[in-house]
Amino acid sequence: MTELQPLGTLLAVIDFGSIHLAAKSLYVSHSTASRQVRALEEHYGTPLLDRSSTGVVPTQAGLAVADFARRMIGESELLVDSFGGRFAQVEQLHIVTTTALGQTIVADAVHEVLAATDRLRITVSYADSLEALRILQRRRADVCVNFSVSGTDLVDVPGVATNVRVATRSLALLDSAHPLAERDHVSIRDIAEFPLATLPAGNTVRLQIETAMRRQGQVLSPALECSCPVIMAKAVTGTTMIAMMSERTLPGAFAAEAGCRAIPIVDENLDHRWIQVLTRSPQASSEGVDLLLGALRAQL
Repeated sequence: MTELQPLGTLLAVIDFGSIHLAAKSLYVSHSTASRQVRALEEHYGTPLLDRSSTGVVPTQAGLAVADFARRMIGESELLVDSFGGRFAQVEQLHIVTTTALGQTIVADAVHEVLAATDRLRITVSYADSLEALRILQRRRADVCVNFSVSGTDLVDVPGVATNVRVATRSLALLDSAHPLAERDHVSIRDIAEFPLATLPAGNTVRLQIETAMRRQGQVLSPALECSCPVIMAKAVTGTTMIAMMSERTLPGAFAAEAGCRAIPIVDENLDHRWIQVLTRSPQASSEGVDLLLGALRAQL
């Protein structure tokens, strides 16, 4: 299965015309999908994609490898079908998470787990942090990866167990030539002087910023609202706009590659926040959940 994954990634990239959209559809990170395509190009010794600011298109060599990939994957699926009853033993696992965490931490963890076993089927759905918690509590998901929800003490939430809780900071993402780019940190007052990009209303980091700005008598009026950290990073490049997001939700070295800097927002009006990995309580013994929790701990 592992050897077919780069070929499947290439097919998805060609179908979507975008490495980012392909990565999202496969529940892997942008960097993972890009690395898999690069590995294929190194293996075949030729570019498989023509890359531009508007997306990607396959080269002639890329089309040839895509045809090969479809045949290989199709034959593999026929072989698997021939084993029939094996599917009755495959565990189904549902993860609910936020968009930002789903595209980074969760994507990499899911990729690691699926590369290690073929006895697991994973479904990932997206919700804001509070709704994700409610979905888990209603037992409509097996694992929840979200941000801490202000005013919610998980000790008092029935049916929920905390497995991992890691502190995270709020970051200001800005162009490397931005007037604030040389700062070690910025405050709410600093960033309020510039156009702002934020996650959609209801997101926990946005709620934190909104509350902090209200305490200073300011109103948040974002120039851009977007749930995708990669799009936000591209939007601030070459502008004075500042994107506000949580630490750990920006893929790898993407900020530097895009010509941006990620600077901590340090302000007494900001509360502490955490990324949480939650499961049902009580949780039945599950090999799939154990594998996923291990992969998530490694990412955090």
